[in-house]
Amino acid sequence: MSDTPTTHETPATSAPEATEKQDTFSRDYVESLRQEAAQARVAKKDAVEAAKADVIRDYEGKLAEKDTAFAELQNQHSETSLELLKIKSVLEAKVPTDDILDVVALVQGTDEESVKGSVERVKALLSKAPAKDRPVDPSQGSGSTVPLNGDPIVNMFKSALGI
Repeated sequence: MSDTPTTHETPATSAPEATEKQDTFSRDYVESLRQEAAQARVAKKDAVEAAKADVIRDYEGKLAEKDTAFAELQNQHSETSLELLKIKSVLEAKVPTDDILDVVALVQGTDEESVKGSVERVKALLSKAPAKDRPVDPSQGSGSTVPLNGDPIVNMFKSALGI
């Protein structure tokens, strides 16, 4: 076996070839790559800011409309709640049913205590109203003229009928 030459040598040329293939980049090339990456980051940041500004601008008008609609609904709700409070207070005060809406229109206040106080004042004013007098025709029954339903006519009918 000694006749066959075996070489267990590692090729010495392979190590230098690897170092020759590995080129080093120049400093200028690396700086240009860094600047290009920085420009891309800045452009991305500017694009994000512009997109945010567009979205904000688009939705500011819609948000303002929603805010005004919400404020109108709140006002309507508070007015309705106050009206309901007034009606409840008038009903609790046992105001006659004919006068309920008139009393509600006269009641003032914005909270429960002031509304109830106002209901009591209006109810007191209603009870002070003068009693309605019977309508009287002053020309009837006075003077020298005989009223239509007076005694002489009744007497005449009685004598004619024999009563």
